[in-house]
Amino acid sequence: MKIKLTLFYLFSLSMLASAREPALKDTFEITFHAMQFPHHCKKWGFQVSAGLSMVKPPEDLLESAIQAPLANVHMTFGLPWNLSLESDLTTIIVSNQLRAGPRISFLFRDFGIKGGWDIAYVYGRLKQSGFNNSTQAWLHYPNMSFGYKLKKMAFTLKGELVIVGKVSTNSGEIEVNRFKTFLNGGTLSFYVEQRIHHNKVLILGLKDNYVKFYWPTWMLFSTFNRFYHIPELYISWIL
Repeated sequence: MKIKLTLFYLFSLSMLASAREPALKDTFEITFHAMQFPHHCKKWGFQVSAGLSMVKPPEDLLESAIQAPLANVHMTFGLPWNLSLESDLTTIIVSNQLRAGPRISFLFRDFGIKGGWDIAYVYGRLKQSGFNNSTQAWLHYPNMSFGYKLKKMAFTLKGELVIVGKVSTNSGEIEVNRFKTFLNGGTLSFYVEQRIHHNKVLILGLKDNYVKFYWPTWMLFSTFNRFYHIPELYISWIL
């Protein structure tokens, strides 16, 4: 009987102590886990995300344009003084773009602003169904982002210009076209970053490419000299 009373007493003390213990505090803050939201990236910190972009090509190219998701890997490396380096690899196998550039970010409570300038190299080759076309190009992407955050979610609006520095297209060994610096258009994107599981964040984005020439389709030698609205749905997971 004494043993039972002792066990009951110890159990009661344990329950009382547990009730007085504060619940574990959720320390998650989207600022330290987001990639698109403008924030002070941790110095020497490194982030990687991987995802896909679903693109609707222009109707003029719909019959021949390559209609498959673009695979994307995005990386961020933090530097001192609110600076960071970002790089991005986007590929559809027959057309590839590697871009990189510096960023500077400022955070004012729940609002952020980020500016940067990327330089990109594009290489595409289509060698099938009678085609033997290739494209090489250098592009510039001056960009600016504005964001607003909650504790577990962030919203970012990003705009950029698309400046072609140099592009050449070839059919076999014959150079068909060569262009030098010109303004190709611009893009406007909206991203939502949401905590999904533990500290893992999912990125959803919608992008409008307002351009004359869309880099994944350059090897098709489009001759239409006008601007297109090319919508792009983006989904990515921060690793």
